[in-house]
Amino acid sequence: MRSTFILSLCVILFASCKRDQKQWETNILTPVFQANLGLDDLLDDSLLITNTDKSYHLNYNYIYDIDSVGNYLDVPDTLDKVRITLDKLVLADKTYIDTFTLRQMDPTTGLLDGLTLPFEAQRIENPQGEQEIDVSEEFFQTAKFNKGFLDLTIHNDLPVYVENIIFKLANKANGEVVAQDTFSDIAPNSSAQKAIDLAGKTVDGVMVGSILLVETRASNGPVLIDADKGVRLELAVRDLEPEFATAIFPEQTLVEDKQEVVYRFGGPQITEIKARSGLVRMKISSTIEEEIIIDYSFPHSGEGGDFNKPFIRQYRVPPAKPGQVQVIEGDFPIDGFVMQYKGKDPSEPPFFNTVYSELVARTVYSGEVRNLSLDDFVEIEFGLVEVKPEYAFGDFGYKKFNVSESRDIPIFKNIRGDVNFEDVQMVLTIENAFGIEALTTVNHIRGINTRSNAEVSLTHPTLIGNDVLIRRASNPPLSARTYPFFFDESTSNIKSFFNILPDKIETDMQLISRPNGSQDYTDFVKDESYLRASLSLDVPVQFSATNLSLVQKQRFDFNALAQSDRIKSGEFKLEVENDFPYDLSLQMEFLTEDDSVLVQLFGDGQKVEAADVDPGTGKTTGGRNSYLVAQIDEATMDLLRDAVKIRIRATLDSPEGRSTKIFSDYKLKTKLIADFIYEQAI
Repeated sequence: MRSTFILSLCVILFASCKRDQKQWETNILTPVFQANLGLDDLLDDSLLITNTDKSYHLNYNYIYDIDSVGNYLDVPDTLDKVRITLDKLVLADKTYIDTFTLRQMDPTTGLLDGLTLPFEAQRIENPQGEQEIDVSEEFFQTAKFNKGFLDLTIHNDLPVYVENIIFKLANKANGEVVAQDTFSDIAPNSSAQKAIDLAGKTVDGVMVGSILLVETRASNGPVLIDADKGVRLELAVRDLEPEFATAIFPEQTLVEDKQEVVYRFGGPQITEIKARSGLVRMKISSTIEEEIIIDYSFPHSGEGGDFNKPFIRQYRVPPAKPGQVQVIEGDFPIDGFVMQYKGKDPSEPPFFNTVYSELVARTVYSGEVRNLSLDDFVEIEFGLVEVKPEYAFGDFGYKKFNVSESRDIPIFKNIRGDVNFEDVQMVLTIENAFGIEALTTVNHIRGINTRSNAEVSLTHPTLIGNDVLIRRASNPPLSARTYPFFFDESTSNIKSFFNILPDKIETDMQLISRPNGSQDYTDFVKDESYLRASLSLDVPVQFSATNLSLVQKQRFDFNALAQSDRIKSGEFKLEVENDFPYDLSLQMEFLTEDDSVLVQLFGDGQKVEAADVDPGTGKTTGGRNSYLVAQIDEATMDLLRDAVKIRIRATLDSPEGRSTKIFSDYKLKTKLIADFIYEQAI
């Protein structure tokens, strides 16, 4: 029994051991990674220009400019306010006629009507009492006058002389006497007139007139008695300027305001502006119970530059309600208008910064009774706001612009190492499209390699550190002044400047506008004007290199390989075809997502030789093939499983320091082949 148990246990143990035993298969070749590296991995390919022979030029432009009228001129909002209390109200000149008949003065004469009889001399006191005279429709309902006249005219329609007639006119409501006077020696069918000064008087539209005394002469013989004729009263008002009135007012001008408004431009003296955009702003407050029309104009302006079409706009202000203020606001665009800033008379001072405007406010006839008073007012706020010039003329004053800035340049974005360029040429061009002279001083242009902390300042015999006067542009048509400054090996240290492979350029320069004064206010700025400094670099891509790096990075997923979970170890073989005329050392790095290096291969001094160069064409004759090998143990293989990227870095060195051209079809072709050892359980 005991031996049977031991035998069974041995069988179990044997079977168990046999199940866990592993067998190692023959190595299996698997492609893992491939990449082609070219010059566009070294330089910003947007800057590379391919020549017809497939060689490269490197071209880069760097620009600084002052490209706006706003840099020279800021047009301030300028609003003026006028408060108009009415200095006068005007009522129309009008006439009213009424008749005091013989029948009214002496009712007994009605018995003699139509008879021809001798007419005896008469003396009648208060012949009829008071007679209402209502001129509220013809004249006004009530008014107090600062100025004006009431003309009283007595027409004698009697057949005899009127020796004396005393007439009185009084307000019906309070009995206040408006006028009282004596008229003498009025012949038949003739008249006499008196002018009554109304200044300081309050007159109602409903009055009472009374004849206090009538004295007539006897007739020379029989005369025709007409009882319905007598004395005609004619009332005429003229030159009326009331302090207040309730009346039907005629259309009248309230104010004519002609102003020269001074604009504060902070130094510039401007004679003319064409507005690309802008507004005439108007705010009107009125207590006048009548519609008001306001005409506002700039006589020295022109739509599109046509001064026969000046800016004229009209505002209508509705009547104010009694005891209230009527307010309206409005904006009118002046886009495209040319505005002169030379005052009322452009031939006389002031010659700049002064806009002449005219404002006329007038009431509109409504035919309705209104209340108006000299206490009523119109307040007008008006002017130009938000003006953005399309162009401007004048003297823009002395201005200093300090330009000190640092710009990243993408030319050598991925280059590491030492490069010796050949035939580097650069042009710094200063262009002035403003109608203003400028004095330019370039203090320095400094190239900086922030990776190596190397820096070089450009030199130039006439530009760097010197004052350069830039003449103003011509107009019309607008034509910029252009000043090119050439940098090459004979005029500067341009080669040393770029051999440090700068990734940053620092510029320090100063611009002074109008250093020698203005030219009779004819300087100009236009919307399309600019003052520009442009740096243009042209480099044939021909250089010698020491430790120059080409880098490319790709995604990588080890676990995507077939049966990756069974890979234990192996060998990586890197196949390299090199078209470049440079010796290469290669390094391959397997990275985490944050670019931490997990594994580094081929960094042990293995070299890739340069391709051969045809001395006739200067091109390589074909790719030089090389093979690099790296052994991968089990621990390294486990690290590779966590890699998500591969970075391949090629370091270039010129054989014997030779300078060679680079062509667009040069590539560094790489392929990584793995000879993996797989494990398999039996």
